[in-house]
Amino acid sequence: MSENKHKQPGLLPYFIAAGLTTVGAAPAGAQTPPPVSNSTRDDGSTTLEEVVVTSFKQGAQSVQDVPSSIEVLSADRLEAMGVTNFADFSRSVPGLNFVDSGPGDKRYVIRGINSAGEAQTALYIDNIPLTGIGAAATDFGGSQADLDLYDMHQIEVLRGPQGTLYGANSQAGVIRFVTNQPDPNKFEASTLADLSDTQSGSGNYQLKGMVNLPLIDGKLAVRLVGYDDYDSGFIDNTLRDENNYNNARQAGGRLGIKWQIDADTSLVGQVFYQRLNSGGQPLERPYDFAIGTNNFPANGEGNYAQYSATPHYDEVRIYALTGVHDFHWSELTVATSYFDRAITDYQDDTTSFRFFNFLQSIGEFPPFAIPAGGVSVSPESSRLGSTEVRLNTKFNFPINGVVGVYYDNRRNDFSTNVYATNPSTGYPEAATQIDQREFEDTTKDFALFGEATWKITDRLSLLGGLRYYNDVRDLQSATEIPFFGLGVPGPDAPEHAHNTGSIWKSNLSYRLTDQALVYAQYSEGFRAGGTNAATVALVPAQYNPDTTKNYEIGAKTGWLDNRLTLNVAAYMIGIYNMQVAELFGAGGAFSGVGNASGKDAESKGVELDLTARPIDNLVLILGGNYTNAHLTKDLSGATDASIDVGTLAVNGAPLLNVPEWNASLSADYGFNLSGGYRASIGGDVDYTGSVAQTSYDDEPYANFNVRLPAYTLVNLRASVSWREYQAQLYVNNAFDKNAELNVLNDVDDPYTILTNRPRTVGIRLSAHF
Repeated sequence: MSENKHKQPGLLPYFIAAGLTTVGAAPAGAQTPPPVSNSTRDDGSTTLEEVVVTSFKQGAQSVQDVPSSIEVLSADRLEAMGVTNFADFSRSVPGLNFVDSGPGDKRYVIRGINSAGEAQTALYIDNIPLTGIGAAATDFGGSQADLDLYDMHQIEVLRGPQGTLYGANSQAGVIRFVTNQPDPNKFEASTLADLSDTQSGSGNYQLKGMVNLPLIDGKLAVRLVGYDDYDSGFIDNTLRDENNYNNARQAGGRLGIKWQIDADTSLVGQVFYQRLNSGGQPLERPYDFAIGTNNFPANGEGNYAQYSATPHYDEVRIYALTGVHDFHWSELTVATSYFDRAITDYQDDTTSFRFFNFLQSIGEFPPFAIPAGGVSVSPESSRLGSTEVRLNTKFNFPINGVVGVYYDNRRNDFSTNVYATNPSTGYPEAATQIDQREFEDTTKDFALFGEATWKITDRLSLLGGLRYYNDVRDLQSATEIPFFGLGVPGPDAPEHAHNTGSIWKSNLSYRLTDQALVYAQYSEGFRAGGTNAATVALVPAQYNPDTTKNYEIGAKTGWLDNRLTLNVAAYMIGIYNMQVAELFGAGGAFSGVGNASGKDAESKGVELDLTARPIDNLVLILGGNYTNAHLTKDLSGATDASIDVGTLAVNGAPLLNVPEWNASLSADYGFNLSGGYRASIGGDVDYTGSVAQTSYDDEPYANFNVRLPAYTLVNLRASVSWREYQAQLYVNNAFDKNAELNVLNDVDDPYTILTNRPRTVGIRLSAHF
């Protein structure tokens, strides 16, 4: 069999400083000492350190003092786990899941809030919004940027709606990546080299580096980060005789410049660049399937049969500028950014062509000549410019808060193109284009927001928050080549949408003791309407906003002289006017996003976070959650013919791709060796429960709902450190579990499973200077 020759980007890390010795990963926690470390420490500490967050825009706050459900992953923990991207840490966060569609193509889910349309979880890196940037016709939130996470200060996950502070697309929560900032007071450098081998695949590597250079002592510094990562493929395309076609290479870097203008004023400029090239998704078909007389046999583990090549190209550029001035009675922050992303995605349409053959056989599709194979090519570009100005007060009296104004301007240009596949190359046959539609979608968002906390007594506090938003959306679309001649070419009528509204938040908290805080909270979230990137004009062009309402109680506690923290939260979230994937055309052949009405779904659950140092040098981190997310009305079309999500979308049906149970356990134990060496051993066990509902589509020719079984993944690690260096041996997916992460089950990809990377054994060498 031949190896996949999919071209990789000719990129090496741009900003790895000359002269850095490539001996391995600088312990991320050592790069800028974070305010928290849950890993073992050489100073013999017997207690847990304080965890500090800034995501609530009121300065640095201890997690245990914030009456809200938050998970923080420190730099030390990220380094110990070998975190490179979102999938490396997400299973360790209670209440956080993701719908995996391959490299650079994930939809983030918090507290079971998951439906078609725009993103429901806001994604930020520092002060830069990254969400709502486009994807498939029914999943605009399903392709959120997945930047490399080297040289991170920490990751903060805010669970539950955060609409008052973060606005659109934070209706389930917020994930914020906090980078290490340039430091004008000291020189720093780090480097990492990681070599590994994947079962049923081949060799992988990671090369990363960072340098922090003070240019003017105490005044001006530059921080440069670069990386080049390659993951071998592990799926064979048996139809095209290609081994390991799903390889991926990600490379890029970031630049930060900090000017400490005076003791109270600073200015930070940032540039990010990343390029991802992938040979395709890690797909398997473990089940036989038939559409009429067209049979699709199971391919077996590690194999998939597809007629067309399916590469994925993803390029991200980000430019940002943040100014901060301390008035002493308050702090002013002005943050502006420009996010530019370009994606080109290839999808094999051959099975959907066989579906059209089936429809022809029953007289439901015109008698056009349908090629043996087909491929969709979907280039997209998204540009998001945003500015936020906020002022957080520091008055020496009981009421303090934050007020701000936010504006963004987003433009998405995308195109859907369907071609016959060239059987010899697997790529599009340009002379046989079957469809072409063009879209230009622009959105302008304006918002005023504020939150204030009144300390009624030393123990009792009341918080109130409000956000007013004003969104304007315009769409221009045109059919250049009608799909199989269905329709006529030409521009569609322009679409215009204007939405205004307000959301609010309230929180009452009471400190029982110095180590125990309880709270009750009501909060709201919303997400913007969107555009259907549809193949045919019969799918509605746009859809409207939807909202969430969250009722929550929680407790944050410390025990045993700060050797243990235990936090718990229980919630109930309703979804109103929910964005849903509707079916259109004969046999539900086409899909797009619409809106249900009223209260359509509900998610109820409990989250638990426990961190303990039961003995010196041993840290245990336990997390778990239970989620019951389901529809609260019939959306099958039987009750209301105007909304057809699928015949299985009945009252009480689970929301799609949401497991009921998740749990994780992490343990790390450190100990001293002779000669100034220190060793550590540890590991993670992550459990993801079964998923009962993956589709609401039950057609006469097929039931597309496939239950995903539960799975457990185990990662093991051991390291030795000395002076500035560290060597770590690791085994990821130690028991070589073939997990079913997601299912693509429709007429395009019947009974197709996305699976995880097999057992991977590697060595990671690092240095920090």
